[in-house]
Amino acid sequence: MLQIHDPKTTERTMPLFRLGFRPLFLFGSAFSILALSLWVLQMLGLMSIQPHGNLLWWHGHEMLFGFTAAIIVGFLLTAVQNWTGNPGLSGTPLKALVLLWLLPRVMLINNSWVPIEAIMLLDLAFLPISAWVLAEAVIRVKQWRNLIFVPVLLLMTLANAISYYGLLSSNPGLSHNALYGAAFIVVFLIALLGGRVIPFFTERATKWQRRPNLPWLEAANFIAIGALVITVITQFNTALPWAAGISSLLLLVRFCRWGGQHSLGAPLLWSLHLSYLCIPLGLMLIASGLPVSAGFHLGAVGGMGGMILAMMARVSLGHTGRTLTPPKPMTVCFGLILLGAALRAAASLVPSFYLTGIWMAGIAWILAFGGFCYFYGKLLCQPRLDGRPG
Repeated sequence: MLQIHDPKTTERTMPLFRLGFRPLFLFGSAFSILALSLWVLQMLGLMSIQPHGNLLWWHGHEMLFGFTAAIIVGFLLTAVQNWTGNPGLSGTPLKALVLLWLLPRVMLINNSWVPIEAIMLLDLAFLPISAWVLAEAVIRVKQWRNLIFVPVLLLMTLANAISYYGLLSSNPGLSHNALYGAAFIVVFLIALLGGRVIPFFTERATKWQRRPNLPWLEAANFIAIGALVITVITQFNTALPWAAGISSLLLLVRFCRWGGQHSLGAPLLWSLHLSYLCIPLGLMLIASGLPVSAGFHLGAVGGMGGMILAMMARVSLGHTGRTLTPPKPMTVCFGLILLGAALRAAASLVPSFYLTGIWMAGIAWILAFGGFCYFYGKLLCQPRLDGRPG
């Protein structure tokens, strides 16, 4: 579709703030490195921080609503420009949105700086405002299919609110389950996006021909994941293995239709396929009765983290006018995320390996996303090579 921009306005805007993916990918990745570094150093007893809530809540909350939320919003606010043909959020409004995301990240690190209630109000505003920007663009051109992302962002907001409520009401179990629920909402989103982009990218880059989606399979996947989210938030632990097992099976059937065997020669493809595969494998661990933390972290580090890294690497190239060939060291970064996922799952399965597994997985993440910041930071701060806006 035709994209209408005012070239003079675009030229006056700093390249970093010309489209949502630029600042949110870069700052979100950098924040994840900082957050994981603090977490690992604290776990090793090499430093001490006093975040709001407690260290465990802060770690889970910030990896979900700090890092993951930033990347999701950056992707959606960029994709909506392609979907609708209308200019995406840029310039001063984008700077304001990034600042709204950044302030709670800084304030939550130390519990003596700002009252938690004030931080909560700021933090809970980020996703609804992003959802409103997305909805306004989609409704303007009546692309009702893409409105599905709006309720997902609002459900994440609800989970975030419940996590804060649990913190304020001294109910750590509620906060804990809200964070798990938020993670599975992200799994829902990754399943939705993965079903769109992974087979599409595989078809375009290989000789494999995509098969049409099966409506019953798509519907069954999302119903199962929705039931899993409800099971987690309501603490219906008896049903958790069944919900996880059914979700795992359906996600695997769906995955097997995406031509993963044809992706092995392309890092931007196999990284997507293998990262997505971590989610049903993680759910399979939960279904088998093994510690929930093992399956959860396999899906969170490998599935969410891996998919995010692979998508950022591809989107950042395409939307800065470059060929879809990542720097060769990024292949190592993709592998490091998968290694980190395996190490973190093993840490929950083998008590004697717990601390070692955590710091090794943390270092793998820091190196992987550090690689992204190093190799992509410069191009995210530069204009598109082809001279187009964005």
